[in-house]
Amino acid sequence: MSRLRIVLLVAFCGALTVAGLIFVRLAAPDLFRPTAVVTAGPVQSGRIRVAVLGDSDSQSYHDTLMLTDPRMRGGSRRATTWQWAEVLGRLRGDEIDLGQWGAWGTNKYRAYFDEALGHLARTPPKDDYRYNFAVSGANCSQLMRHPSRQAIRLVDLMDTEPQAWRGGIVLIRIGINDVGARDVLDALSRDRAAARPRAVINACIDAIGQAVTLIRRHHPDTYVVLVGVLSNADSSDKFDNWQSAREMANIDAGLDLFDNGLRKLAAADRHVYFLDDRALFRSLWGERDGQGRPLYKTLHLSPGWAVTNTTGDDPHNALVADGHCGVVWNTLWAQHLVTSLNAAFGLHLKPITDAEVIGFLQPSFAASARSALAMPASLSK
Repeated sequence: MSRLRIVLLVAFCGALTVAGLIFVRLAAPDLFRPTAVVTAGPVQSGRIRVAVLGDSDSQSYHDTLMLTDPRMRGGSRRATTWQWAEVLGRLRGDEIDLGQWGAWGTNKYRAYFDEALGHLARTPPKDDYRYNFAVSGANCSQLMRHPSRQAIRLVDLMDTEPQAWRGGIVLIRIGINDVGARDVLDALSRDRAAARPRAVINACIDAIGQAVTLIRRHHPDTYVVLVGVLSNADSSDKFDNWQSAREMANIDAGLDLFDNGLRKLAAADRHVYFLDDRALFRSLWGERDGQGRPLYKTLHLSPGWAVTNTTGDDPHNALVADGHCGVVWNTLWAQHLVTSLNAAFGLHLKPITDAEVIGFLQPSFAASARSALAMPASLSK
């Protein structure tokens, strides 16, 4: 055999070996990742680390690397429209560590390459806190599967500083893009036992369960919060749909199936806590009436601000124009989360007071008032 053929053969075999290693590494990452060893001792003093896995409900609104459309997340009011993690960072940044704010992540191909070589990886690129892996549009499969592999890549990052994550928290809020899809809700409204919705719900619970298992195996002293799914039937653009008691009861039963799956995961591990998101929504804005028709209440905040379950970038709406939680909802969500974490895990985070909520929201409502004054009388009617 000629020397050239030998060189080519060696190069070819080498390429196959590298490709094989890359495939195995991506397909079975735990084979190449030793479990983090946590030594006995007191929990690290200082701020509590908090990581986030999820979708657009948890991705920071002030990301302009991925969320480039100026109409998104508050539009012209984006400067004073905050997502719940951003609220936490501002009101409790002295106690909670979400990681440094910056541009994190690469395109998916670079992430595959980095991961295959044993480097930290994440995708897509976005401006956010370092420990916030939530990505707009993510569904439950993205916790463990490509392209995002949120849980796997977060654990890779946590494994570099296992001691720092003792007593830390991973919050998982995902599922609305699966369970809340219009076709899924339609199918549920007709039959709460319909096969496809149940398959979607069970797949979500399975993916979340895998993520919890991975986190708890590598970081046994880290807490996990599982957030229940909201009902898209409560969105103002869906008010004309499912206007019967039977349809709404069927939808609620399907969403209960999802939430009860998370409750079961939490019941099996004292380090895991279930947070009922629909219960919080009902406490703020209520729900449809007994016939399935919209009968939501108005939320009144002490300065005289009235917030309704409507859509628009003004803070008097529960939702911003692109359908995500508005600044009032996110601020009250952050307040509720701190209280829940203290109760669930015996933490001693300083509760977010109502006065702090009003103070934080003041710039948003002040901007709204200025806009109303500047608006021509014909448009303000």
